[in-house]
Amino acid sequence: MSNFNFFSNDLNSLQFLSPAGLSLLFLALVLGALPAFLTDRLVRRSRLKAAQLAAQEILDQTREEVELQELERKERTQEIEDEVRRRVEGEMLAIEERIEDLESLIEERRQKMDQRVHQEKSRLGQEEREVNLYGDKVKVLENRFAQRKSRNESAVKEIVDRLCKKLEQGKEAYVEKLGQQMIEETELGASRLLSSIEEETQEYVEDYAKLVLDRALSRFHRPYCPERGIPPVYFANAEQRKFLVDANGHNLQTLAECTGCDVIVDETMDLVGVAGFDPVRRELTRRVLERCLKERKPIKPEFIRRTCENIKRELFSLIRIDGDSLAKELRLEGLHPEVRQMMGSLRYRYSFTQNQYFHCGEVGWLCGLLAQELGTVDFKKARRSGMLHDLGKSMDHELEGGHAVIGANFIQARGEAPDIVHAVRAHHYDEAPSTDMAFLVIAADAISGARPGARRSTMESYNQKVTELETIAKSFEGVTDCIILNGGRECRVVVNSRLVDDLKALTLTRKIADRIQEECNYPGQIKVVVVRETVVAEMTKSGMG
Repeated sequence: MSNFNFFSNDLNSLQFLSPAGLSLLFLALVLGALPAFLTDRLVRRSRLKAAQLAAQEILDQTREEVELQELERKERTQEIEDEVRRRVEGEMLAIEERIEDLESLIEERRQKMDQRVHQEKSRLGQEEREVNLYGDKVKVLENRFAQRKSRNESAVKEIVDRLCKKLEQGKEAYVEKLGQQMIEETELGASRLLSSIEEETQEYVEDYAKLVLDRALSRFHRPYCPERGIPPVYFANAEQRKFLVDANGHNLQTLAECTGCDVIVDETMDLVGVAGFDPVRRELTRRVLERCLKERKPIKPEFIRRTCENIKRELFSLIRIDGDSLAKELRLEGLHPEVRQMMGSLRYRYSFTQNQYFHCGEVGWLCGLLAQELGTVDFKKARRSGMLHDLGKSMDHELEGGHAVIGANFIQARGEAPDIVHAVRAHHYDEAPSTDMAFLVIAADAISGARPGARRSTMESYNQKVTELETIAKSFEGVTDCIILNGGRECRVVVNSRLVDDLKALTLTRKIADRIQEECNYPGQIKVVVVRETVVAEMTKSGMG
């Protein structure tokens, strides 16, 4: 601040100087500042030169170091190249030798191929010359053939004209007559051949059928079903009867309303009777009874209704599972859900004490095995037809008609193939069987029903059947006795030989069979045998005593 004031004072003092004084003062200042300026310039030049020398030294030193590093790098590179060359030199020599060998081999093969090509060209040229030679010969032969053909046509025409003139009829009429004669001879030969084939077939068809059946049965391994019907329900003690049977009978009435079956309780018997046409409802009633009899307290109608609903859902679930299981066992695909449901309901249907669910499974397997043995029917369709053949038995208590027709109509409405529908409808001859598969279903059904122990008739029904057969047989004149054999499958009729001769015996056999077929209801077939009884007696003379 003081310097500024001083400088300000000097400036203020200068304003009082004259122009000449100012010039002198400026000159004095210039002369005083010039040495300082020159000195400063010289100092700067000297410093600049020193800096340039130092920089030059640094550059030279750096250049030397770079050259030294470059030299070392080149030496190291040369060493590496020498090392690599030493390492791969042997391999390169081997590769070069291998290349030379391959080139020589290729050259050798090329020479062989050239030689072979030359030989093939020579051979082809020779063959071409031979072909040309044969072509000339063929042309000559063709000319000769054309000449002979022309001569033959002329000769044939001349012969035909002579023959027509001799026969006094035209060519077309004679050709037609000759053709008709050949057709008649061919038809006669074909008829004789067919007759011989039929005779041979009739001779060996039974043996072949037995062979097919034997093979199919030997491959059949399905387990035997010992069930004979829905088991009955018994009162274990008087307490169970007291809990179920109330004084007003409301429990039994509620049970009948919920299940659709009549429940019969006799005071003199421990058996609970169940009456109903629907086998599934009978099974439902049996299960509800068993559940109610497990209670250790008096039963009310509300409990019966609730129990019936629960068991009904459980039973329907089991029916669906059974239907799916049978279809899966036989490997059948695309079955309608309602068809599966009906198949499952056959689990509680019995015919001649044979469970129809297992019977349908057996027939399905047997029909498939027979189809495989014959080879003329698709075994998958045969299995399907066999399994579905008795499906109508699950509905015959609700619909009118035979179970074969009912089942066929049911599966037809659910999209089954026409040949399968025909096989189901025709297996009891409600429709005349016209396909191999229909006859296989009939055979498999008979085999399943005829298995030892498969079906059992009650004593009452068996006695009734025997009585009917004996009555029919003894109603004809000349019959002296009737013997029923093979569980009612054979009716052996004994006749008086004086009243019935051989010709009458043949007629009598047919009449008895027709009468049985019209008046009796039986599964399978019944064989009728007529035996002419001849009794011869002769007395000896009295002996010597």
